[in-house]
Amino acid sequence: MQRIVTFKIEEDMLMLLDRYARMRKLTRSEVIREAIERLLRSEGIEIPRRRPQIKYDPRAPLIEVPI
Repeated sequence: MQRIVTFKIEEDMLMLLDRYARMRKLTRSEVIREAIERLLRSEGIEIPRRRPQIKYDPRAPLIEVPI
């Protein structure tokens, strides 16, 4: 289960974060989660595996699967 976390950030840092997220086609939250995971791993902290999240894109074509 994911929880909402609120924190303060300088305006210029937020602008850089948003620019980076747009370049990588990620949400702000995805970039922050990725950064936290990298930090923890760099400190030798093992991150438990989580199930991959399926992203819904309303523009993506539907795929019919024969049953």
